[in-house]
Amino acid sequence: MSRVEPYGILLVVSLWALVGFGLWALRQRSPLHMPTIALVVTGLVGSFYPLASTQIEPSSWRNLDLLSPSVVLATQLQYVAFAAGLLGALLLAANLRWNERRDASASSGSSTRDLITGGLLVLVGLALYAAYARQVGFAALTDREDYALKYLLGRGLGPLQLGMPIMIVGCLWIEASALPRATKNLFLPVALAICVWSVAFISVRTNAVVLVVGYLSILARRKGFELRSIRPWMVASAFLLYAGLESFALLRGVYRGDLPEALSRLEAQGELVFAAAVGGSELSHPFITAGEVLREREAGELAGQSIVDGVAACLPRGLSPDRPLYLSEQFVRSNYAELAARGGGAAFSLVAEAWLDFGSVSGPLLFGLAMGMLLAWCERRREDVPDGVLARLLPYFVFYVAMQHRNEFGTLFKQVFMIALVVLPLALVGETVATALRSGRIAPRREAT
Repeated sequence: MSRVEPYGILLVVSLWALVGFGLWALRQRSPLHMPTIALVVTGLVGSFYPLASTQIEPSSWRNLDLLSPSVVLATQLQYVAFAAGLLGALLLAANLRWNERRDASASSGSSTRDLITGGLLVLVGLALYAAYARQVGFAALTDREDYALKYLLGRGLGPLQLGMPIMIVGCLWIEASALPRATKNLFLPVALAICVWSVAFISVRTNAVVLVVGYLSILARRKGFELRSIRPWMVASAFLLYAGLESFALLRGVYRGDLPEALSRLEAQGELVFAAAVGGSELSHPFITAGEVLREREAGELAGQSIVDGVAACLPRGLSPDRPLYLSEQFVRSNYAELAARGGGAAFSLVAEAWLDFGSVSGPLLFGLAMGMLLAWCERRREDVPDGVLARLLPYFVFYVAMQHRNEFGTLFKQVFMIALVVLPLALVGETVATALRSGRIAPRREAT
């Protein structure tokens, strides 16, 4: 275990002071308001590993031996800078009057469009995912011993893999609409089936979490639930939910087709379970990655090139065989070559990318400012046009705001770009058909009497 450094404690206090002030400023917003989530997650990621590793010796497949106390402190400083950027964006948004509350109710006039669009999204997504599952194979998808295999076999099938996210968008699109509750309930079995398939069969918790968080964000917004209304039991419930997700990850690592045996293995590991929870937590991975990058690279060496490459990397390999690699791809090949050869990945760190692009402190500060302004603008736009396409899409992206620190600009941009590439044409079809129905150009056939 590392010793608690006074400077490290000061950085943790500074980080949470920035986060706390931002939350106070957003106290009348939903707990799942995107700038709110960005602040909280930055505080958690920037402080979890430094604090937890002083109490429990972490265990992980990551290169933890590279994280000397000085590297940990330098990494903490970058997260403080990122949080300062987010807070600066909130203050600027307040000056622009973006934070004023407005009526966010959806109009029933968009119901027909929403029903058509949501239905098309689910059907198109199901067709794409069925083709993907057929290509990869049921055995590989449900393999609990080699999780990298499905990703290796899925290379080059990106458009088909998009089927699952598109189905999720469709379910959330319907839920966010002004359709009758009875109509919305018709899509709940689809959402439930996605959760069961993802967790029980292919061991991918992300799909289920995207759905749950998306539904909760819609509900909180609809009920007008505010951050200042949070009670201690709600915080405890959120903690238990997170602990459950982390437990699922640990269980998945030892599961070999027999649940009692897997539980026995976890019990036998004793303190190693807590060590693995610290070293392998979703809150630790971005921080560990950032620490590795800070130790091995030069601040500002990319000079913004990762942003240009991140857009170019969205091109399919078939169209652009020499397209740039994502930073996450470069990182895993350089630091975890064996994992990369098996098709696995180690994600990346948005703070590390900011540090590489624009230098120590200034890079994370600029990235935090840009991210905060973007999220504040999206929320402003959702309230100005509650029936718009952006308003329908945002519940899906709430999860990705929460997971922003495990990503980089390129992967976040690709997620938005690919979803929009499918959703916008289908939304246009839905709007066109709905307009035709309202104008009477498309009318139900009547039998002659």
